[in-house]
This record gives sequence, C-alpha cells and structure tokens, in this order.
Amino acid sequence: MASDALWRHLVHLIRRLDALEYGPPLRGRLTVQGDRDREALDACLSNSRETHIEIEGALATTNIADGATITLSIDPRFGFGVIAENLDGVLTAQGFRVLPGRRFFLLDGMVDSTQEADKDSPLGRYGLVLALVQHLRSAALYLDADEQALVFHSAGRFTLPVDYAAHDLATLSVADVEAIGVLLPDDVHRNQREAILATAVIEMTKALPEVERFRHLLRQVGELRKRFEDGYRLFAAGFSYEKLRDQVEAARVEYAGKIHKVFSEIQNQLLGIPVATIVVATQMKSAPSFGYEFLVNTAVLVGCWVFAILMVLLVRNQSHTLGVLKDEVERQRRQLLTDYAAVATSFASTFAYLSKRANAQRVVLWVIDGVVCVGLVISHVVYFNLTPTAWDWVKSLYR
Repeated sequence: MASDALWRHLVHLIRRLDALEYGPPLRGRLTVQGDRDREALDACLSNSRETHIEIEGALATTNIADGATITLSIDPRFGFGVIAENLDGVLTAQGFRVLPGRRFFLLDGMVDSTQEADKDSPLGRYGLVLALVQHLRSAALYLDADEQALVFHSAGRFTLPVDYAAHDLATLSVADVEAIGVLLPDDVHRNQREAILATAVIEMTKALPEVERFRHLLRQVGELRKRFEDGYRLFAAGFSYEKLRDQVEAARVEYAGKIHKVFSEIQNQLLGIPVATIVVATQMKSAPSFGYEFLVNTAVLVGCWVFAILMVLLVRNQSHTLGVLKDEVERQRRQLLTDYAAVATSFASTFAYLSKRANAQRVVLWVIDGVVCVGLVISHVVYFNLTPTAWDWVKSLYR
C-alpha cells in the first residue's frame, strides 16, 4: 500500500481513539463502527512494519463486530511518521526542524501534517520556516541534516544551527518569508542572489552565539528581507551595498569635520570680543571737557568699532562657507536619491545628522553676532557717560 494512503488510515484510527495515553506508544480505545474503521484497521495491521500497531486481546479485524471496543497501541516507524503531543514534540524529532515533507500528527488539536493549513496558523508558520530553511540552504555551502545546521563560508566555516521552538513562530512575518522565496527565482542571477542572501544572514548573526542565530533571523526576518532586496538592487546597478555605505560614511565624516571647522577657525578671534569691547571700555577716563582724555576715549571707541566691523565680516564669511557646505550636502542627498533610490532611505539619518550639525553652527554664528553687538553697546554706554562733551554733541544733532 502507498505510504500516503496508509498514513491516512492510521490518522483515521488515531482520531477515533478514546481515553488516550500519550506514551509512546500511543494507547487508546477504539469502538469499531462500520467498514471504514475495519478497512483502516486491517490496512494498518497488514503494514505493521510501518505503523507498529497492535491490538490488545484480539487476533484479527474480521472477528471484530460493530460496537466492539478494542485497545490499540500505536508507535509508527520514525521514517514513516511521528505522533506528538504538540508542535514542540515534533521539533525535537531528528530532522523535523529542517526537512520538509515529513509526516506527523499532533494530538493537541488532532492536526495532520498532510492537511492544508492556514498560513497564519502554527502549522502554516512551521511550513514557512521549513521553506525559509530551504531558501537558506540554497545560499549556504550545505545543510547538515543530522546536526540540523546550515554551513556558510565567511573567512572560514560559519555555522547556523537551525534551532527554534513553537513559540518562536508566533511573531514570524508570513509576508517577509514569502517575499524571500520570490526573490530567489531560477534565472541568470540566481548565484548572485544566493551570495547576497548568504552575506545578509552572516552579517545579521555573526555577533551572536550560535544557539541564538536562527531565532534572531526569525524575529528579524523583515530586516533580512530588506538587506536582501537592497543588496540585489545595488548588484543590479553594478554596486555593492557595503561600498555605498562606506562612501556615505566617509562623506559624513568629511562634511562633519568641515562644518565643525567653520567655528573652530574663528575661536581665537572670539577670545578678543570681550577684550576689544568691554575690557577696552574700562580704559576710558573721565573727560568733562575737550582734551587729552577726550581724544583717548574717542580712540578707544573707534578701536571697538573697527574690531566689531572686522568680526562681523569674519562671521559673515564663515556663514557663507557654512551655506556652501549645506548646499553641497543637500546636492549629495539629491544625487543619492536619484542614483540609488532603492536604498536612499537607509542613509537618511546620515544627512539628517549633517543638517542638524550645520543648523547648530548657524545658531552659534548668530550668537557671536549678538555678543559683538552687546559689547559694542556697552562700549558706547561707558564712552558717553565718561565723555559728556561727546554726548552733548550727539544730542545737538537731533535738535
């Protein structure tokens, strides 16, 4: 008898059992009802080498009348199928975490693996994980079914044990797993796609302990899909994601340094602001009439004006330099959006950082302008208080 037909007979009997004892072996009472039960029982007993089914206290199904109750003991050959209490019980069986097409029956819910399962159900998600393993298998050097591990090459042997439990499937993104399968068609670029997928897997898991690697992929399968898609789009354009990332990072460091330099270049001049305005003003003397003190005070005030004008011009020059840098950063951002639209959003934070730094420097330059103006105002207040002759002349201009 074909294995699939025999398995259906065995599943029928299991579902008909009462007073189950999980075992192994699985034990339960069957109340025989009709030809369907006898046909299934006869088929399973005739193929006991596969089903390992026994009837306690009966010799043949032909002697069992309708309504009779018998006790069955069932422990199928491992290669034929597995009977488990729940999905975790299945996952502990050798090979069931990596190999598709294995028959099993879950007593919790009476679920048969040969039935079509909804993709969002635990059984459906389990099938998706097996599909994901096969996708990764095509990208790996090989799949060690005995050890249930994928082996990649990355500066030596890189092992990814396929270790997961039923609760790890609860948050699995169905759409992302299916998308990864769609991205691995049999075309001229399949080898390159597999290499990109392998690189993404290794980069995402290399810093983790081996036992956590596959679980991390299940939790972050959306990130795996994104890296895979971005990597392939760049490959199709003749570039690598890593190369572009290095270029953007180098540009970030370069422009951040130039933006910082806008302020650092005038730091020494900034130290002269209080000296050339406020401190110099303290050197003024009382000059009630036109004379030597009047000339000294006026010369000091003129010196304050000269310094203030030069400082304002210097700040304006740095402001223009900062504006050029902002325009260049914006040009680089637009060029990235044009040439690498598929992955441009991955570098949005870099340009946001540079824009934030430039705006901060712009505020600093405004503050410097304000400090110079305040110092100049204080110098005038001191001058006109110590030099009433000059103040009288100013007032005469408005009469």
